[in-house]
Amino acid sequence: MAAFFGGLAAQEVLKSVSGKFNPIKQWLYFDSLESLPTSVKRSEELCKPLGTRYDGQIAVFGKEFQDKLANVNEFLVGAGAIGCEMLKNWAMIGLATGPKGKIS
Repeated sequence: MAAFFGGLAAQEVLKSVSGKFNPIKQWLYFDSLESLPTSVKRSEELCKPLGTRYDGQIAVFGKEFQDKLANVNEFLVGAGAIGCEMLKNWAMIGLATGPKGKIS
């Protein structure tokens, strides 16, 4: 999906900059509710914003799932070129930021 959207965005930017063709506007709708986890409950109450940096994830996955992410124990071998990117991504999603969470 990332490669598809990246290629599409690049093509549309070139269309817009060159002025030769008109960019396409609002032609794709992507709905993927089946990819959301079924192991956690989601309701309006569980998905309301809490004023944290993870409100976007909580709105989609729910607070229960975010709490699971926060309390994960994860082991990473090496924090070089790929490992430092993994650490950054884990920090952005709040992995192991809870009281029982730990990254070794």
